[in-house]
Amino acid sequence: MTSAGRLRAMHAIGGPLVFLLLIAAPISEIDYPIRASLGLLIWMSWWWISQPVHLAVTGLLPLVVLALFDFLPVLDILPAYAQPLVILIVGANILAALWTRWGLDRRIALVALLGIGTSTRQQILAWFVIATVLSSFLPNTAVAAAMMPIVVAMLRFIGIEKIDKSVFGSALLIAVAWGTSVGGSGTPVGGAPNLLTVQFIESELIDHEFLFTTWVARILPLTVLTALVAFVFMRFAFRPEMDRVEGTRTYFADELQGMGRMQAPEWWGLALFSAATLLAFTRQFYAEFLPGLTPAFAFLVCAIICFLPRYKGEALLTWEYAQSRMVWGLIYLFAGGSALGQILSRTGTAQFLADLLTGFAVGGGGTAIVIFVVLTVALSQITSNTAAIAIVIPITISTFQSLGLNAIPIVYIVAAAGNYGLVLPSSSGGCAIAAGYGVNLKLMSVWGS
Repeated sequence: MTSAGRLRAMHAIGGPLVFLLLIAAPISEIDYPIRASLGLLIWMSWWWISQPVHLAVTGLLPLVVLALFDFLPVLDILPAYAQPLVILIVGANILAALWTRWGLDRRIALVALLGIGTSTRQQILAWFVIATVLSSFLPNTAVAAAMMPIVVAMLRFIGIEKIDKSVFGSALLIAVAWGTSVGGSGTPVGGAPNLLTVQFIESELIDHEFLFTTWVARILPLTVLTALVAFVFMRFAFRPEMDRVEGTRTYFADELQGMGRMQAPEWWGLALFSAATLLAFTRQFYAEFLPGLTPAFAFLVCAIICFLPRYKGEALLTWEYAQSRMVWGLIYLFAGGSALGQILSRTGTAQFLADLLTGFAVGGGGTAIVIFVVLTVALSQITSNTAAIAIVIPITISTFQSLGLNAIPIVYIVAAAGNYGLVLPSSSGGCAIAAGYGVNLKLMSVWGS
């Protein structure tokens, strides 16, 4: 066996071995479901990073492990494999397939290269800034779902098919994922964790309506500072394998001109994707009349429409073509991360980890702030950021109130930290979508740490 084969075998055996050791450990102080959940967390994290098997295979582990070891009913986490974001990913994939079918992805890639420039560092930073700004005002997962197909289209056009083998390709997807995470903390509408925090503030700390302008005044400066730090880090830490995308502006301009004017199928692709994105971002205006049309189903509606029109006697899109270009692994990867988060929450494992750290915060002051921020960031890596906020904010409020201290400042800081899930696919929608498109998870975990 080669050294690479031995290393792969070590990683393949290491994850399940740790799981078995933890469930067999004679530790009566820690309940069996918690030990099993911790073992599954380590197993999945290990395999996601070392990749002895495909990422999607790791995403299926919760179903298999629960069926075999029964520390939580397997039917409890089965809905994670058909949740709304999974539907959104399916819809977005079908719409992207329509782009590829008629060359719209190539046209958009050329426009992006001409607009942003061919410098790889410039591309990385520009996409990060765009994602950060958009996710400050729009749901961060929806921003990631809308932007990443465009990035992937550009990468494919310049010849990068296997994104995990390209530092530049992975860096672009990571830049978008990080941008949606960092920008998501800027305003209450940036994501569900922020709205949940507002709910906690209104119900536990104040006796009047919480104004969104208050959030912006308190947290936006921290968001801007974090974005600047991330910007500088990416500028110097990300080292793409190329300084510039091969080709010159003249070449790309000639290629774009050679494509001619947009044809009807391209307009259909652009219109349907734009309609889905617009519906996702303007949900608040029609939710009362169409309560079931969440962003996920808006994308699915537009995706189904793709199969209906015909152009010169030919269907715009066929299922055979669409399914061959769908990123099926992304679906099981994200679903597995969500299922893991539910397991940690339902077995009390997340609360157990929280309780281990909160004991160090009883003195208040700077130590308490550090403890709660570290706790929030750690939980947001292994479960959804919404779940992390749901766990930590109530503990933060009760701890500081018991000490007779004002909890609101630390709640703001914890809420911002809850958006910074940057390491594992399970940490945020942006990271999950990036992983599904083939980002190098070793790079994401190292850079995100």
